[in-house]
Amino acid sequence: MDQETGATEPLLARDVDVDEAGLVHRFTLREGVLFHDATALDADAVVANVERWGRLPELHGSGNLRRTATLPFEAIFGGYLGDEDCVLESVEAEDPSTVVLTLSEPIVFLHQALTLPAFGIVSPAVLSDDDPGLVARSPVGTGAYRVMETHEGDVTLEAFPDYWNGPVTASAEETPDGPAPERVEIRAIPRSFDRLRDLQRGQVDVYDYITADNLRPLVQSGRLILQRDPFSVLYLGFNLAHPVMEDHRVREAAARAINRSDLVSEHFLEGTRPAHQFTPAALGVQSETAERYGRDLQEAQDLLDDAGYDGEPLRFYYPMTATRSYLPRPEAVYASLARDLTQAGFVIEPRPVPWDAGYLEELLEDDDRAMHLLGRNGGYRSPHSFFGPLFQRSSREFGYDSDDVQDLLHQARSETDDEQRATLYREVADVVAEDLPALPLVHPISGLALGRRVADYPMSPVLFEPFRQIRMS
Repeated sequence: MDQETGATEPLLARDVDVDEAGLVHRFTLREGVLFHDATALDADAVVANVERWGRLPELHGSGNLRRTATLPFEAIFGGYLGDEDCVLESVEAEDPSTVVLTLSEPIVFLHQALTLPAFGIVSPAVLSDDDPGLVARSPVGTGAYRVMETHEGDVTLEAFPDYWNGPVTASAEETPDGPAPERVEIRAIPRSFDRLRDLQRGQVDVYDYITADNLRPLVQSGRLILQRDPFSVLYLGFNLAHPVMEDHRVREAAARAINRSDLVSEHFLEGTRPAHQFTPAALGVQSETAERYGRDLQEAQDLLDDAGYDGEPLRFYYPMTATRSYLPRPEAVYASLARDLTQAGFVIEPRPVPWDAGYLEELLEDDDRAMHLLGRNGGYRSPHSFFGPLFQRSSREFGYDSDDVQDLLHQARSETDDEQRATLYREVADVVAEDLPALPLVHPISGLALGRRVADYPMSPVLFEPFRQIRMS
């Protein structure tokens, strides 16, 4: 992704040719690229990666995949290889430096989607059918840094001396703005206070996901703070298969009870905006006709009365000990929402689950859940990066299955006219807002703080921030 425009630019594929129908995509690979295990990147290696993505249900079990969010391959291509809805017909190595993807229907955002980290190309040596988890434990790529060690979620990277675009190390004369780091240590520090403390002590150089309660001490200590444009959404999900939540009046009552303005001012960085639709304004597909559910406590109470809600406790899942770009303070956000819902007459049964203890899997396995907190980052600059994973197929997360939404997204995926495509996405927004399988809450600003050793850090709203572009003072 180009950092300034969000458009695609050459990397491992130095060129791409698309036929007039938009069905055949011929990628010409860069020559002289080595994996970190010293094997050469060629077309066969790329084909092996694409085929593996398309066989994930076979490798990991379709039941296991249903306990996760929709994965990128399914969201982009409509299904996995062999599925009736999958539009990827074939992937072939035409010659050692040419890969050909053939589709049955056009995907107008395909090249942007292929920049997602999930589509990173790894060495065939770690693509094992007998040990599908090998690639996660011991990834071997082609990037500027190679993995040297992993331990309990922490990762140590070192500069790869044979990187195709030149070594990371450079003299001060060659990089007057400062050198890139030769070594990168990525640490998982769940609590925002601990991240702040370690930065102030000089134990970390950069920490991501600043929370509103950390902002004042960071400013007072003169730390440089960088903020990304809003490109994610936090939402309140409903389980339409729940006997109470299946009633639209109950879901609307919940929507009318929430005070988004207080939520934003109390728990998010300045610049965060209340969300009434799932796509951020930067994508330009906001619908003027979609239903907007503003706070109206009396209306919420009346809707609950009309629905005959009798005070049954409703399980509300939220994550603990984690910070996401769309959810910097999950416990505090939950408390705010629970307060609003209780004022309207809901009886809430809290279900906190640590994020790294399988938060998503646990909530999806509970058929009696009523509500949950979750969100999405936009991985590429298309409304499909938000709508597709959430609503393109029958959703276990929401118990929502809309033929209208799926048909509109199917049309939008192949529509080459920009305005026609935007119109289709606005129609999706209208239907989703009317059906209310989930309530968008916030389009958050996310930010990071720099320590004194860091001169510059490459900011990106899609979180594509190469470490080799960091400059140390």
